Parts: sequence; structure tokens; C-alpha cells
Amino acid sequence: MIAPPRLRPGDRIGIVAPSGPVLRRYVRRGAEVLESAGFRVVFARHLLERRGHLAGTDRHRGEDLNGMLRDPDIRCILMARGGYGAMRIAEQIDWSAMRRDPKIFAGFSDATYLHLGFARQANIRTLHGPNLHGFALRRRPEIERWIAWVTLPDPGERVRSYHAPARIAGKREPVRGIVIGGNLALIDYAIGTDVLPTMRGAILFLEEVNEPPYKIDGMLCHLRLSGAVRGIRGVMLGDFYRCVPRLRRRELPLRQVLEDQLGPLQVPALGGIRAGHARRNLPLPLGARATLDPRRARVVYEEGLVS
Repeated sequence: MIAPPRLRPGDRIGIVAPSGPVLRRYVRRGAEVLESAGFRVVFARHLLERRGHLAGTDRHRGEDLNGMLRDPDIRCILMARGGYGAMRIAEQIDWSAMRRDPKIFAGFSDATYLHLGFARQANIRTLHGPNLHGFALRRRPEIERWIAWVTLPDPGERVRSYHAPARIAGKREPVRGIVIGGNLALIDYAIGTDVLPTMRGAILFLEEVNEPPYKIDGMLCHLRLSGAVRGIRGVMLGDFYRCVPRLRRRELPLRQVLEDQLGPLQVPALGGIRAGHARRNLPLPLGARATLDPRRARVVYEEGLVS
């Protein structure tokens, strides 16, 4: 997949809100972090709008994202926050603008729908990691690694390596492939649409939040039965934050659900990567090649995000 050009000092980062409404104080604090790192921040026109659970109307959110995609001075597009709503504007998105002028796209949670679309429609590597709201929390490990991924074509091994201590399923032999994925629910939503890329030959990354085990069971089962994950080479799991059985309900524990659904894939599956909705959210590239090694309990990227 195509590596977008790296960020340089003074480059402009466009902030968009294609999903849920943003909080002004987090926008301000997050922008300060990016500006202190040497970048210029540009806010989308309708960034602070609100329409119920959405950051403004579908038309305005789509216009803001397309405006950033079509602006040659914008070299990175960063989600302000997640929530829900990106899939509502999928039919408006000018995917071809990303093909014509590759640039970095970064974010997580509801950003997954856009990560998938840029992989399928533009063949571009993207960065799963903190939204602007996350930068406002000023967590140094995430910020330092994010900056390394977007500025260095070949980051050092400390940046490229992720500890994955939980062995869920599969054999112990290492596997290689490009990493594709994100939030489990959004991948489930994408099945049957023209934003879902092929998973054949890929390592599937998954994370989730606030879903009880029985719902995770259903989503993973749907992924298998639909054929969406046919031909994958491995699975790497981030945080499944607050994914616990409902009070006074007799559900299978999450670990058992993961074993039941990932075991039949007959590929190695490792968990415990500090990425997702929990306190730590280490950025990781989507569309770049990595090695998943059960013997070392690690996922190590072989290439960078940018060129």
C-alpha cells in the first residue's frame, strides 16, 4: 500500500469531526500539543457544530472532510474525536482526492470506517491512534510515538515493536502481512459495503469498548460467517475496554469468546497490545507490513507509515 509523504516542520494538519460532537477545551489543548511539535493546525469550518449525537449535519461533515482531502496545503488529516457518524457520510467522500494527493489520515474508534475506506478506495496507509481529544490528555508515550510515525519513514525498533503478551489461539510460528483493522463494531458495520478491503494475506487488528461478551461473540461470528476474514494470516488484539458481562447475566467471559471465535480461523492470535479505548492508546500504522511472532509475544513492523 502507498506510504503518504512524511510531515515536516511547519506542515499543516487539518482537524475534522466527521463523527461525534467535539469539546472546545479539548480541541484547544490538543492543538497546542501539535503546534508545540512544530506543526500548524487548521480547523475545519464546521468543526464545532452539533446535531444531536453528530458534529453537525451530514452535508457539513462531508464538506469539511472533502475540503481537507482536496487542499494541497493540508498534509495530515486528524480526527477531532470518535463517536458515531463517519459511515453516514461515506457516500459523499471524495476517495479519489486521496489517490491523487496522498496524505496522512489519523484517528481511531469511528475513524475505523474511514481507515477501511482509504485502504479499499485509495490504497493508502493510515495511522490508527489518538484523536485530537486524546492529544489534549498530553500522554507522552502516545505523542512521541505518533510524531515518530508521521515524520520518520523508518522509525527505530522501539517505535515499531508492540508487546502482545496474551496468546489467544493458533500456532506459535511467526506470520507476516499488512495490518488492517480497527474497531470491531465498525468493521462489522462495513461488511457488504464498498469500504471493506480484502483481508486476504493480512494481519487483522481489533479493539473494542463497552460491548458485553455476547455482542463481541456475535460480531466475531459474523466476520467469520460472512467470509470477510477468509485468508487472514494472524490476529492482533488491542484493548477490549470495559467489555465485561452484564450485571447478573450468565455470559461467557471475554477470553472464552475470543478463543471460541478466533480458534477456528487457525491462525495465531495475540492480545494485550496497548491500543484502543483504554488509558494507553499507542498509535500503529494500518496498511504497513508487520510480523506477528507468538514466540516473542510481539508484533514488529517491518516498514514505516510514511515515505
